[in-house]
Amino acid sequence: MTWLRQRRKPSPLEYNWTDRVDSMDTHLAFTARVHLIVHPAVEHRAGGGNDDWPVGEPPVVSQAAVWTRSLVGEATREWDVLHRHAAQHGVNERLSRHLPHTMDDAVVGSVTVALSVDEDDIRAAHELQRARREAQLDELACHQTATTLRFLREECFDNPGSARLFLMLNTNTRLGVFPSAQQADAVVDEVTRWHPDSLWVQVAKTLQAAFGSLTHNQTKELLRVLSAVLRGTGHPEQASDLDDLRSAVERGESEPA
Repeated sequence: MTWLRQRRKPSPLEYNWTDRVDSMDTHLAFTARVHLIVHPAVEHRAGGGNDDWPVGEPPVVSQAAVWTRSLVGEATREWDVLHRHAAQHGVNERLSRHLPHTMDDAVVGSVTVALSVDEDDIRAAHELQRARREAQLDELACHQTATTLRFLREECFDNPGSARLFLMLNTNTRLGVFPSAQQADAVVDEVTRWHPDSLWVQVAKTLQAAFGSLTHNQTKELLRVLSAVLRGTGHPEQASDLDDLRSAVERGESEPA
């Protein structure tokens, strides 16, 4: 009669370590405390210690730890450090979906991860959160401003009355682009003054086109005539400005555009 001796099942190996693992934000990290249980196919030799495994743990534990670190790091990069509890639940749930995990000489039976966050990282995360919020508000304000300016260009510039009404009603803009209702009349005056159909704007366009085709002497003569006209109509200061421009042209310091 042959007696078959049942082979003794190897004892599970437990391993604990602490790592800093990345979050979704660069330079901000979680501290992960990991508890790993590995079921080896071959019994660990009692008393072997570091003589059997120079690195301090059996090779199967090292393999399991590398596999675990990969999954943990992949999971934590989906979370920011201000959501530590949610991140911890997500990490452990993801690990549970892959357990038990079979390797060549062992089976990873259990992995538990506890996450924590340093106070410095928490403060930095709050500052980053505020900065992002400010950036979002600025982006929204810029979009609103662009829309408003388009409205002003397409509607109000053609209708000063609409411009004044808009400026009186629009009192809440984040970037402070628009003047108050008390300044509305001055703005409307400027809108009217710079309207493309304004007489002085059309005269300026005509003079600009003419200056481009005038000779040096013709430019000086035109400035002299304009100066005389302004002086004769009671605008001596503006006439003096044109005299200064004519002198600059004579010296070669100013040329028509």
